[in-house]
Amino acid sequence: MKTSTLITILLALASGAAHHAQSAAAPIADDHAIEIPEVSRVISRHFPQETPGGIGVLITRNGEVIHRQGYGTVKGQPLTPQSSLRLASISKQFAAMCAAMLIEEGKLDPQTKVSHYLPDLKLPVKGRELLVQDLLWHISGLPNFMNKKEKESIAEFRKQRGLELLNNQTHAEWLATMSPLREPGKLWEYTNSGYVLLARLIEVLAGEPFHQFQKRRIFDVLGLADTTDSERFNGSGNMATTLNDYAKWDRALWEEDKRLLSPTGWRMLFTPGRFDDGTPVAYGFGWNLNLVDGRLESVDHGGGGSGTTAARNFIRRYLSDRTTVATFAQERPNVDIDARKALSDELYKAQQASRRIPNGPK
Repeated sequence: MKTSTLITILLALASGAAHHAQSAAAPIADDHAIEIPEVSRVISRHFPQETPGGIGVLITRNGEVIHRQGYGTVKGQPLTPQSSLRLASISKQFAAMCAAMLIEEGKLDPQTKVSHYLPDLKLPVKGRELLVQDLLWHISGLPNFMNKKEKESIAEFRKQRGLELLNNQTHAEWLATMSPLREPGKLWEYTNSGYVLLARLIEVLAGEPFHQFQKRRIFDVLGLADTTDSERFNGSGNMATTLNDYAKWDRALWEEDKRLLSPTGWRMLFTPGRFDDGTPVAYGFGWNLNLVDGRLESVDHGGGGSGTTAARNFIRRYLSDRTTVATFAQERPNVDIDARKALSDELYKAQQASRRIPNGPK
């Protein structure tokens, strides 16, 4: 089955409106919008206009925006480049950047034990002690607060402590009551709790709440005026941004903005992790690393939120021609990760094809 056909079926089923597919979602008119018609036609085939929710699409080349367009609605309003979009796990790339900054400043050593920085936190040990790099690379063996069993444990922990919600500190204290799932350094296993614990480390070392450090060192520097994070629970997925702001972040990534990191620091972000036995981990600092024959071809990350926004996001950076395709689907809870990956590749091919059309983007 062709990729285009596959994702049409997946997205139509997810929206529950395959029979409306002939009525295409029109691009939302906006002063900040930049459109490649071939890209909009791909979106129109897969997202029927009548269904709730929407999708924002950002495509850049060499950090320059070549397509920035909203389709459909979010919270009942037209989705535009200025609409607030929940990032979900795309947030991890920002938390990892904060960690990289402290590493460059010599305040954080990825090979040092977490207990060195949080001596009062008595995390149970299984095998060896937990290292900072285990958190970054998802090889910590820690529980994941998103799982059913862990949610039940958190409910009991909150009841015992008289807590309405967890914050970065009390989440770390909850982790101290949980047995590790396995020894660190042995197996790649995605866990949101590892990145919340990383955020706790960062705020302790920075001497200020994580969200303030992140705002001061990233948002304010890059002019991300419409990007926000929780003031309570950070690192794993509570950020929101706009297509306009994410374009600024994307440009900083491609340009390796020296206001954030040195060239050495930028390389660190996209260097594969390592298991204890030396085997490479296909994950860096908040990014999946896609290597072919040992060569890094692309990096990507998904983000799936819960609640009313039901964010279903996917970012892929194609390194060969320095192109980013970022999709932010909102209020579409059943658009799974395979459909998002396939859509990203189809949009990438559409923008490639547009270059061969007279007057298309060069």
